[in-house]
Amino acid sequence: MNTHHDPVLLHETIDLLNPQPGDCVIDGTLGLGGHAKVILERMAGDGTYYGFDLDEKNLEIARDRLKEFKLQTTFFHSNFVHCQHRLQELNKDQVDKILLDLGLSSPHIDDLERGFSIQQDGPLDMRFDRSTGKTAADIVNHWPEEALKRIFYEYGEERYAPKVARMIIERRKVQPFQFTSELVELIAEIMKNPRDKRQVATRIFQALRIAVNDELTLLQEALNSMLSLLASGGRLVVISYHSLEDRIVKHTFKEAAATGEFQLLTKRPIIPSDQEIEHNSRSRSAKLRAIQKN
Repeated sequence: MNTHHDPVLLHETIDLLNPQPGDCVIDGTLGLGGHAKVILERMAGDGTYYGFDLDEKNLEIARDRLKEFKLQTTFFHSNFVHCQHRLQELNKDQVDKILLDLGLSSPHIDDLERGFSIQQDGPLDMRFDRSTGKTAADIVNHWPEEALKRIFYEYGEERYAPKVARMIIERRKVQPFQFTSELVELIAEIMKNPRDKRQVATRIFQALRIAVNDELTLLQEALNSMLSLLASGGRLVVISYHSLEDRIVKHTFKEAAATGEFQLLTKRPIIPSDQEIEHNSRSRSAKLRAIQKN
């Protein structure tokens, strides 16, 4: 398993999060601990850090990477939407800083068994937490045509949604889908141009991943609870990777600021520099937004 991961927008994130000694910090998407290590170093051995992740392998790697901070860190094999409840179990009702990096970690993409990649074959899974829940194969093999079309439109913003959904229905009558390559090959039959094939496949895979993990519903719920967790002067920083996520973050932050209880720290999203994109192509679509409680 590849355990290398370049934290996206690292310096910009740290500047806006502004971790200080004594802070109580939630990392809703711990990943491999790249952002966490720098944040904990800034906290200088004073404070508490709560890391959430749905992937047990990620947690294992992050726990080892952050072992020098073991007295400050608590790890949860849990979705970030549950952070308020989990902290309440520890009699903690306010925090100073919250970070959400919504991107897939590199091991997720590179691990063929996860089924996230359109370039390499693997099982149609796409679950962040493989111990529970439906898979992408369950969706493409059992959901009705209208439901498939809806998620391809809404979550993938794919204009060929009706055609892809219809062909999936026809193909699964003959043989159920098991592997990512089977879905990619089906899309290739629709889109003859290699560039179109890649773009459509990327959007269809995105839609399936969002549906499998119920990402957008959970994001909206989590943002609301995280805003309520912030102490006065507390900050929430979110890095999103596609327009649907960014739209939810933008509107939620705007509505919060309109109440007068919060102030936007980013009028417009911060995006990676050309140099970062050249070094890490997976950062290309990243957008960072931040808000502070008054």
